Amino acid sequence: MSLAPVSVGQKIRHIRETMGLSRPKFAELLGVPPTTLKNYELGYREVGGAFLVALAHQEQLHKFTLWLLSDKIAPEVGQISPAEYVLQK
Repeated sequence: MSLAPVSVGQKIRHIRETMGLSRPKFAELLGVPPTTLKNYELGYREVGGAFLVALAHQEQLHKFTLWLLSDKIAPEVGQISPAEYVLQK
């Protein structure tokens, strides 16, 4: 039994929820309207490169970049998934 792939939008929502941020707060942090973020999270719109760069440049979110883009983690260089973040708390 294989699992359906998780979209980038679903991963963004997972990051936001793990960080305990509302959609409006997360959108503000990344400089996009909340409706745009909602469309990304629900898969109504493709996530743009500028958004991914903005996320990668946010100090509190940078740690999820590798996982977001490749499903990989590298804890030795600070790249973790939301699950690892929860375990570290």
